[in-house]
Amino acid sequence: MAWQVDKAHTQASFSIRHLGISFISGNVSVADAQLQLDEANPANSRLSVSLDMNTFTTHDANRDGHLKSADLFDVANHPDMKFVTKRVQDRGNRKFDVAGDLTIKGVSREITLQGEYAGPAVEPFGGKRKVGFKLNGEIDKKDFNVAWNVPMEGGFMLADKVTLNIDAQAIED
Repeated sequence: MAWQVDKAHTQASFSIRHLGISFISGNVSVADAQLQLDEANPANSRLSVSLDMNTFTTHDANRDGHLKSADLFDVANHPDMKFVTKRVQDRGNRKFDVAGDLTIKGVSREITLQGEYAGPAVEPFGGKRKVGFKLNGEIDKKDFNVAWNVPMEGGFMLADKVTLNIDAQAIED
């Protein structure tokens, strides 16, 4: 069954280790998302998410400008980041492994995200059924041609691993 992803209650975020001592986090808006949810057989469910990289923010204008430049995400030529599921594996207790293709800067790689499902719940103001889900995982930025970095004593300014998180609600159509 088709569900409408509720953009007002959906967030996508990223974090990366900086200088080996702390994490820098950012958010990006969902441009489009489609969810086909099979409540009886979750393995048949599918999700497609497109993120608008023009909205990417770490709440620092200089850093955000650099992230959007050709050094990193090259947003002028690649304005969207996409994730499209291929397989959903039920791990029990409303937890799932969600495998799919992630596309960044025109490079697609299959990744597996860990998922958690909640719901359904009936929304008190409109009476519509809603579900929630959380997806998270880790990718290597170099796999997607996001390789800019600065060498420093003991390593590099930015780690290679980036944590991805998607927290979402969807409304039954």
